[in-house]
Amino acid sequence: MSAHVEIPRPHETAPGRFTADLAFPDPSKRRAQQHHDVAWALAQVHGLDASTPYKVNRRWSIYEEQWGNGERNGWLDMRRLCVDGPARELARYLVALERVLDEVEALATRAVRVFGQWKRSVAAEPHLAYEDASTMRTRVREFRAGVLRSLVAGLGAPRPAAVERDSSRPLWEQSRAVAEEVRAAAGGVDLERADDSAVTALMARMVPAAVAEAERLAALEAARVEAERLEAERVELFRQVDAACAREADEADAERYARDGQGALFPVSEARPALVVPPPMPVKPRRAPRRRVPVAARFPEGTTNVVISREQVEHFNPGMAAAIWPEVSADRQRYAPAA
Repeated sequence: MSAHVEIPRPHETAPGRFTADLAFPDPSKRRAQQHHDVAWALAQVHGLDASTPYKVNRRWSIYEEQWGNGERNGWLDMRRLCVDGPARELARYLVALERVLDEVEALATRAVRVFGQWKRSVAAEPHLAYEDASTMRTRVREFRAGVLRSLVAGLGAPRPAAVERDSSRPLWEQSRAVAEEVRAAAGGVDLERADDSAVTALMARMVPAAVAEAERLAALEAARVEAERLEAERVELFRQVDAACAREADEADAERYARDGQGALFPVSEARPALVVPPPMPVKPRRAPRRRVPVAARFPEGTTNVVISREQVEHFNPGMAAAIWPEVSADRQRYAPAA
């Protein structure tokens, strides 16, 4: 499994045709889009249909678009790609895609090593006079992105004319020339080669829609049978406990009847009501722990006066509110100043 693409199990969308929803999980959005472009170009080589899904913007509304901050309804999700085609061709494509992505990334890494050799050479000294460590990290990152972009653009296209390096320009401005050099040194990238054993194993994972629905129904039936079995075990356990309690009560009553001379009386267990098994108790979800606000956050440094309401005083010290706020007679309230 390649680290540059996630390939779920292809599903059947029409008789004899399958669809794979690819995902590109690279943290860098630009590199994920480049992997998307590699998968797109490879689909054209294998004769498959490829489409980029549409991602709806959850924040969008007609008011936001017209009178708000200009939110769009959505955009193409460049981290995903839907590829559709016959089973055999799609399996060969998916097996080749993992290898091609790994080879393209390896070529980009080899180009970065060429950049490091050039940086340590005498020819690079005039171009590095005004560069520091921070700018060089940016130069290397942009150079690798440019090489990867050139490699992706050359997939499935005829070989362009050879591009020679220009010694008067820094190497970070010649990513295309370095990309062609490493591609020629590696002998190019084979876009159609795929391991037959891996193709056969992948085709075994392609399950028709009817079989997938049958598997889902079988799983639901197995879950229902298991629930019925657990319920039967619970009812049987209640019955055994009730029978044990009744047996103990009958033995105690028999001893008491023999002692009192009342052996002809019927056992008490015969007059008991039928057993009623209660329904299973629902599982109560755990409540999230209460977050306590520290005192330093409630009373920042420099706080001199804190207003405490009468309800708070009455809650923590019952009876204290009457001592702090004594009752004022109606005559005195007449002359009290307005709040």
